[in-house]
Amino acid sequence: MEIINIEKSTIESFIESIKDLRPHVILFANSEPLPNIREICKAIIEISDAKPKSKLLLLGNIPSHEEVVGLMNAGVRGYFDLNDPSDQLENAIRIINKGEIWLPRDKMSSIMDRIISVVGRDLKEKTLDQLTPTEFQVLRLIGKGKSNDEIAEALFISKNTVRSHIKSIYAKLNTHSRLQLALYAINSALF
Repeated sequence: MEIINIEKSTIESFIESIKDLRPHVILFANSEPLPNIREICKAIIEISDAKPKSKLLLLGNIPSHEEVVGLMNAGVRGYFDLNDPSDQLENAIRIINKGEIWLPRDKMSSIMDRIISVVGRDLKEKTLDQLTPTEFQVLRLIGKGKSNDEIAEALFISKNTVRSHIKSIYAKLNTHSRLQLALYAINSALF
């Protein structure tokens, strides 16, 4: 693991450094709340032209449940609470690099309970029997936090086929985000 420290005075110079360095995982620490953090995270993810795309891990104090969900929808793969033991940071980076999600364990339950209570109400009416066997497998792997690349590899299908299945699952389950699909899989105990 190679760590490169970039201290930049502006977001623009930080983004230029990301373009130049093409990191696997980006640790973004903000010591004070940024009013446009969601837009900054989206910009960081969008400019990452590394293959696979860089994954974003935020460092700081955990914000409200709603803000965490918004950041995850913007492409953030995890949040490392600066109050947690620093020796867990390396593990968080490895988890994020594998394409999985990292949240502090003591906060995961309350965040997931809140998300499931909000999103889960709409999903309970949908049934899994609408899905083809392959779509079911794709949904199951999304629930495990797998990326499209990992799903394609596991099911021996192309990434385009994975995207096609996900689009079909969105329509059949009336969902609009990968997070909703993951919650559906978790709520349905698919793994």
